[in-house]
Amino acid sequence: MCLSHIKPAFHAAMVVLCLAAPTVNADNNHARDHHQEKLAVNEVKGNLSVMVLGSGGPMAAAAGSGRASAGYLIFVEGVPRVLMDVGGGTYQRLAESGATIPDLDIILLSHLHIDHTGDLSPMIKTLYFHRRATGIPRPASKPVRIWGPGATNIPFPGTTVAQYPSCEEYVDGHYAMPGGVERYLKAFVPSISAGEFAYTATNLSPFTTDQMQTVLDEDGLVIKSIGVIHGHPPGNLVVSTVPALAFRIEYKGKSIVYSGDTSSLTNNMITIAHDADLLIYDTSITDTQPSLSANPADAVFYALHTTPTRMGQVASAAKPKTLVLSHITPITETRLDEVQQSIRAQGYTGRISVATDLKVYNLDD
Repeated sequence: MCLSHIKPAFHAAMVVLCLAAPTVNADNNHARDHHQEKLAVNEVKGNLSVMVLGSGGPMAAAAGSGRASAGYLIFVEGVPRVLMDVGGGTYQRLAESGATIPDLDIILLSHLHIDHTGDLSPMIKTLYFHRRATGIPRPASKPVRIWGPGATNIPFPGTTVAQYPSCEEYVDGHYAMPGGVERYLKAFVPSISAGEFAYTATNLSPFTTDQMQTVLDEDGLVIKSIGVIHGHPPGNLVVSTVPALAFRIEYKGKSIVYSGDTSSLTNNMITIAHDADLLIYDTSITDTQPSLSANPADAVFYALHTTPTRMGQVASAAKPKTLVLSHITPITETRLDEVQQSIRAQGYTGRISVATDLKVYNLDD
């Protein structure tokens, strides 16, 4: 088009637009660079770190900016290696974090409630897509290794049907040939040039003896577990109604402990959390909420979860350097100051931090 035939005002506007275009592109580039700087993965530093993928509980709620359910990504020498629980929403948080997990090979399931396992398959599938993006297929000799509680075989009332499967039964029910409901991964992973789909599932004792068990001791990375109470039959503190575990991750003199969900009625949390650098704790209830006077049936929540007073007793005895309040529910979201006061009243003098999704804790700090 010949610009000499265009009206002067329109001509001037065209010139302004042409001159402004590079500025718009520069602004877009700046915004993109700023976004990259803000990615949670860029906060990871040092030998051992944990990124919170989900700090919430089982109910979707807008409070707390819509926390995802439970999930924690452990970085060893800056590389994502371990997932502790993988509840609903953790897949999206992983995407938002900027982290990729082609080398992740350890998944620890504290128990088999949906808010701790819901994104297991999406996370495993993205693991193989991340491996595909590296151009280096993942061999069958590098399986996804999954550990979780064995079964206690407590039946549904009036039946002989166990309420919970073992970890092995649960995982095989997803992926095993020929009956796994997601067995297609065996064919799908090679078809996208991501390698070979392979996994192992291992049961850990959920019984609440006072002895920790070593899950893994490999290249300086040590993982331990202990059975914890998450509900219990009347008068029985050896068997948890929900087979449940707490975990301890150790590497180069640093340690992360995760309670999973527990009422902490035994001293097993003191045992596994002794002198930990970081203790991530179930913060689902307060000492008085939910109110039993309003609904006596809510006593079930006190059998399943830890009151802040009991958490303070555990922390005071175990002496972790930092206590992280997580698995936050609508009950505790607006009462976190009250929760912390109750913990302090038991004599705990370490640091208390409230978890938020995508918060990173570097243990070298």
